[in-house]
Parts: sequence; structure tokens; C-alpha cells
Amino acid sequence: MTLLLSQAGYGRRLGVTAAAISQWKKAGMLVMAGSMVDAEASDERVRRCRTEGLPLIPPQGTTVKRVPPGANSPALNAERMPMQLPCAEVKRRLQALDWRRIFDWSDAAQQERARLGALCVGWYAVTSDLRDDGHWGGFQVRTEVMDGGELNSNCIVGGYGYEFDCWDVLRACREGLIESFDGDEDVSVRADLLHWLAHPFSEHDRR
Repeated sequence: MTLLLSQAGYGRRLGVTAAAISQWKKAGMLVMAGSMVDAEASDERVRRCRTEGLPLIPPQGTTVKRVPPGANSPALNAERMPMQLPCAEVKRRLQALDWRRIFDWSDAAQQERARLGALCVGWYAVTSDLRDDGHWGGFQVRTEVMDGGELNSNCIVGGYGYEFDCWDVLRACREGLIESFDGDEDVSVRADLLHWLAHPFSEHDRR
């Protein structure tokens, strides 16, 4: 019997974020049956196409806590873990937060905002100390941070040359959160960090 799961359900099965599942779908790594994921066929395709292979499937009923190993990211408070919310509800909350907060526009505050905005969707906004033709002094956004070993380009959402500014990071995170799923689809989100993805994105952002 074919095991069909929603995208969010397939992500929970493998213990990966909704953002990662969205990237896999865009890369053609998921076998879809309409709006549902054929879990077993997708397992095989992910195993073949992903450099790290198929993530270990946690035992049923086990909750997987994904904590970033560093790379410029603040540690997650264990009590503030991602929750599953319908995409339409996340969009509603974001619209309710838009234009209601006064942000600190200093460089340090905006760099921290980019990192927290990425953590809100389970991504990581990282920087590089290098300055050359391949490192432009901005952010690179990743779906995971490698703890040793080689970085897989499939993990990079954008800013391959570390060229994303804070605006780019926030836009990519917000779009990845609410535009990659149907309204009824559940997405994984840190609700306590959601306000960092609200407009304005910069001093020049206007309604």
C-alpha cells in the first residue's frame, strides 16, 4: 500500500524542517501524487539524489529537536521549539504584525534580525570572514549548517557569494514560509520569532 503524506507530514517523518522539504520539492527530489508526497518513492529518490543520503527516520512518536551547531547563529532556547501551523494562519499573523513594530536600523541590530528571521523558518543566515571575489560581505542563507564535512549546495537557499543583505534574507524567509505551501498545508515556524519577518524590512520599506 502506497504511503501518502502531506509535505509537512513527510518532513515530520524524516525530522527535517518544512523549509528543507520545500527545497527538495523544488529540486525534484519528491515524488508527488497530486498534492501528497509518495513517502516510500520519495525516500528512494532522496537517498539517491541527496549527498548526505536519506535522513534517519526517527522511531514513531519521537520528537526530533534540531539545534544549530553554531555558524553565527544564537542557541535556540529548548522551550521555544518550532510548531506546526497552517500556512494561512502564519500569513494572517504576519499581516497582523506588518508595519506595527519600530526596528533598530543599526548594522548590528539588522544583522541580528536577519539571523533571527532565518531561525524563525528553520534556516540559518551565516556570514563569512573572507573578503574576495566569492565573498561579498553579506549573508548566505542555508537550510542546515554543516558541523564539519563538506557543505552541500542543495542546502543553500540564496546568497551563494554571501551577497544577501538583511532585506534579501527576510524576503527569502518570508516567501519560503508562506508562498511554497497551500493555505491548508502545515508549516514549521518559530512563532516567538515571527515578528522579525514583518514589514518594514528597512528604513526605506513602504506600504
